[in-house]
Amino acid sequence: MNKTSKKRMIIAIGISFITMVVAIIVGTFIFNHYSFLLGQGSVQLDFGSKENFIYITNSLPMGDEMGKKLDGKGTKEGVQGYLEFIVKEQKGKQARFEIYLKKKAVPSEILGKNIKLYLTDMKDVPVEGFRQQLIPSFSSLNEIQGKKIKILYRGTIDAFEEKKYKLRMWLADVSSMETTKKEFKMELGVRVY
Repeated sequence: MNKTSKKRMIIAIGISFITMVVAIIVGTFIFNHYSFLLGQGSVQLDFGSKENFIYITNSLPMGDEMGKKLDGKGTKEGVQGYLEFIVKEQKGKQARFEIYLKKKAVPSEILGKNIKLYLTDMKDVPVEGFRQQLIPSFSSLNEIQGKKIKILYRGTIDAFEEKKYKLRMWLADVSSMETTKKEFKMELGVRVY
């Protein structure tokens, strides 16, 4: 092998190595970031470092006033439902969007009529539909026609705007005490309509 061939081989190996490293870094970033960005069209949900699920397990019933104040601090995982997320417009145009909930199967499920939901902005101001005295249950939310998906909220977002929300979920105080493990788990999503 002559000197020119060795140089070409070393350059080819170097370029291949650099390309592989860049591809791994970019692929890892996209995989990790996309795992927590969900959406349709120009609107996405961003959960930061969290997953897009909210759930409660073996929770004690509580009144609406207490449930509306849940903050996710000082609680063990699964004791209460609390999730912060951001809705983002990505393509530079105003859009109408729906935040929806999809119930996930669990072994022993709490009835949806006993699950209370409360959606606010980051300053704890309730969004439209959550301002009245009656806090909605999962079962009372409207369903997307032909699907087993519930609409939590409908809104409008401006071009490149970000809206931050807090979702709280708790077991209604009218629920009976259970002696067996009971759960309720939902996945959040967003779509343009």
